[in-house]
Amino acid sequence: MTRSSQHGDTDGSVVEFVHERRPTVAPADLVLLVLPALLVAGWAAGVVSSASLSAALAVAMVPALATLGYALFYDPPSGAYAN
Repeated sequence: MTRSSQHGDTDGSVVEFVHERRPTVAPADLVLLVLPALLVAGWAAGVVSSASLSAALAVAMVPALATLGYALFYDPPSGAYAN
């Protein structure tokens, strides 16, 4: 078989199959990305600024805890994302 004959026969079904199998980003996945990003940003701020490292990490923990509270209590994973 040549590529052109395959392309004409299965164009619609392959595109639909790929579209159905495309991974999506759930809000729970974003939380897992945001939490360490906030802590790394706090660590970096503590390293480059005159503030102590423990103070910078304590400040970074506030939005990290707010994000965690949002994910656990306000919008917990449910349905397809809960697996």
